[in-house]
Amino acid sequence: MSRYETYKPSCIDWIGNVPEHWETVRIKNVASIVNGSTPSSSVEEYWDGDIIWATPGDFNKYEKIIDDSESKITEAGYKSCGTSLVPVGSVVITTRAPIGNVLIAGKELCTNQGCKTLVPNRIESRFLYYIISISSIELNVLGQGTTFLELSKESLGTFKLPLPDFDEQLAIANYLDHQTQKIDCLIANKKAQAEKLKELRQIEINNAVTKGLNPNAEMKDSGIEWLGKIPKHWEVKRLKNILIEKMMYGANEIADDDNENNPRYIRITDFGSNGELRDDTFKSLPMEVAKDYLLREGDILFARSGATVGKTFQFKNYSGIACFAGYLIKARANNQIITSDFLFYFTQSNAYENWKNSIFSKATIENIGADKYQLLKLCVPNSIEEQNEITEYLIKRTTAIDQLIKNIEAQIEKLQELRKIKIYEAVTGKIKVNRYE
Repeated sequence: MSRYETYKPSCIDWIGNVPEHWETVRIKNVASIVNGSTPSSSVEEYWDGDIIWATPGDFNKYEKIIDDSESKITEAGYKSCGTSLVPVGSVVITTRAPIGNVLIAGKELCTNQGCKTLVPNRIESRFLYYIISISSIELNVLGQGTTFLELSKESLGTFKLPLPDFDEQLAIANYLDHQTQKIDCLIANKKAQAEKLKELRQIEINNAVTKGLNPNAEMKDSGIEWLGKIPKHWEVKRLKNILIEKMMYGANEIADDDNENNPRYIRITDFGSNGELRDDTFKSLPMEVAKDYLLREGDILFARSGATVGKTFQFKNYSGIACFAGYLIKARANNQIITSDFLFYFTQSNAYENWKNSIFSKATIENIGADKYQLLKLCVPNSIEEQNEITEYLIKRTTAIDQLIKNIEAQIEKLQELRKIKIYEAVTGKIKVNRYE
């Protein structure tokens, strides 16, 4: 696309030069800024009404337009607090935890104090939306606070934007609607491909650890509803009967030491999505405290509560010494009966997931302690050799699938970056956008 004939400094560092005829304005000069608020949570009559009440938690559920919210308030709730209804077309932005997520109101709504709403007067809603969508880094710089960053009404109001005339804003918004829709469609297709590969990975694991690798093997009923049929020569065993020692809880110590010469203190927050330990969360314990909780190669850690309950981690190929925290439970496999690899893969299966759900259905709190974990029933090949064959197969298959997923995720990142570039070039005048049909 072509460029404008002449440019001038915008006086905005991250934007640089803009077309000669564009203005530089502050948000408060082109939009009214409306704060949000929260009705008292202890007053029942304030909640479960018909008024949309958006919070930062709602933003991940919508792409561009927000027209609903997880929580809604009543007329009484609305009148009880300092929130305000804003019209369709208003631009809603998160101003704490995190700063800079942005959506356009598809219906009349109000927000909590984690959001502020920009009601445009001399700026086109979509143009404002697009420029805010690429400004999160700059907006975060304006955030203040020690516990968490928050963007004040005053700071948001002083934020500078480049501004063409209204017809040009409209043309740019139409152009970006078309361009981002094309890119978003490609991203959605890539995400769907990645999800299918993840499903395939799950199927491969589940079939291998519950059915084996021989499709012609004679089967028998396991006697367990969530496990189904298993190979005839396999046995069903409880977890407590395939461990070399009792399951053990970790240390109840505060994670405030980062001395790399001490044993690493592994917590549930250290588990990366790829099954490896995160480097950015390293904490340690002095050896005199850690000595009773040291891990050995192949130990399996089970999360016992919280959002990650049931998640497992295999301590494997770690170059240093490590211990583990109290919200984790250690299981040490008896290698005469079951390999650590086979046990770990079983905990990645749909069968294990079904077992977890059966536990949760009988409890009001999602918590699985050692008393419940030790009763977990697994189907185990009698032969260590067969277990090794299965895990070697799974390592090859999951590694190949993981690489395909990684490649797709890299493609998605490039598309997302392209999307940002398209928006940046258009809303800052780096390219000239004619009226878009």
